[in-house]
Amino acid sequence: MLAIMQIVDTEETVYTCPSGKKAFVYVDIASNDGTPASITIKVGTGESFYVYWIGSAEFVSAKLALTAGYGVRVAATGTVNVFVHGMEQ
Repeated sequence: MLAIMQIVDTEETVYTCPSGKKAFVYVDIASNDGTPASITIKVGTGESFYVYWIGSAEFVSAKLALTAGYGVRVAATGTVNVFVHGMEQ
């Protein structure tokens, strides 16, 4: 597991690919209480992030390939649990 985080009514960077590496990751986001939550997944660098996915769901999974310095941000209305797993090379 590369990262685990709980997000409550905010936006957070959940994972950033380390310097000199590439990462192939899965980002799994699950509503804490099983009801749909408003979720936004963004990908980018510390200066600019771009929307990858936006919607309302109980569970979302994204498969991403990232290069050094690129990260994943998740925003949620409500409480969601975020799990990032995969491989860094």
